Amino acid sequence: MSDEQNDDTTASAQSAAGGRGWLAARVRHFDLAVTFLSAVRLPDGGAAVPAADLWASMAFYPLIGLLLGLAAWGLYALLLYAVTPLLAAALVIVAIELVTRALHLDGLMDTADGYLSGAPRERALEIMKDSRVGAMGVFAAVAVIVVKVSALAALARSGAALGLIAGLSAARLVPVLDVRYFAYARREGTGAAFAGAGSTNGPVVAAVATAAVAALVVGAIAWPGATGAFLTLGVALVAIAVSLGAQALVARRLGGLTGDVYGLGVELAEAVALIGAVMIVR
Repeated sequence: MSDEQNDDTTASAQSAAGGRGWLAARVRHFDLAVTFLSAVRLPDGGAAVPAADLWASMAFYPLIGLLLGLAAWGLYALLLYAVTPLLAAALVIVAIELVTRALHLDGLMDTADGYLSGAPRERALEIMKDSRVGAMGVFAAVAVIVVKVSALAALARSGAALGLIAGLSAARLVPVLDVRYFAYARREGTGAAFAGAGSTNGPVVAAVATAAVAALVVGAIAWPGATGAFLTLGVALVAIAVSLGAQALVARRLGGLTGDVYGLGVELAEAVALIGAVMIVR
């Protein structure tokens, strides 16, 4: 075999190895996203990883939301054959919280306790870190759950697809934007592992594209034609904007965001998406 043929063989082997390495990295990042956002445990998902890998895994967050939304919508569509819309909606919202380990709901409750306490910044952060739940935390959780259940119960199968599938996907874009564009308010905490890692735009671009495609496709299927697609995209954008606006208010008070505030953003976006679905359908 000539030297030229040897070089070609070596280059081909290196290219194949590089391709396998790229795919293995993507699978690992997907595993990390699933493990962090749900009760499902995949290989290597619980191992300590560099912040850069955590940031890369956030590219898959809207995809995880899309999968959760598909499962939730499928459950809702089936339950409507057996029980009332209100009971079906309640069971679906409970199922979502169980599958996500109530991670975002916990963040919502902690943020409500701290931010609405009226305490100075440092004291508010201490309250948010406290494992005990106060009255405002309980109120916030109950209010969001009541709104979600009521909105979902008002939707038929097609409308529920907008609120659940597109909504859950768009909601999980919010923490990606948080990590990239907001300062972190603490030196430690659940979200501290991500802080400072979001210095590249790759995961943001991938996450935005996933959430946008999910909204457009769901809208086009639920209401055939461009109108449905763009209405659904509009609902997703409004849900994200409302969530980011609320987080910006919290950031002004706390000097940045925390992992709890990321959870607040997800819960708010989900609720607003369901409300938007009701407004469009009705």
